Amino acid sequence: MLRLEAGEPTVSLGVLATALWLIGRDAALGTLATPKEDRGALELDVREAEALGNARMRASAHARSQRATRRQAQKPGVARASEAKKPIHGS
Repeated sequence: MLRLEAGEPTVSLGVLATALWLIGRDAALGTLATPKEDRGALELDVREAEALGNARMRASAHARSQRATRRQAQKPGVARASEAKKPIHGS
């Protein structure tokens, strides 16, 4: 109990549960891990979901760009940008 009172981070959850039981506050244990009460975890989940959405959006845009480039290269009779810029000699 002395380590718990001193705020040592190595105190086990069992010691904390026993201390809460001794002072009649063990009913609070049920709310410790509920997502509704854990704003930090909810915020972390939202940030991770936003990051995943952004990464997927970038990957989709890149894939669309690659497909468009391949389609353009496969079209017959369409001059590529590098060919169009070459100067004509002998005019």
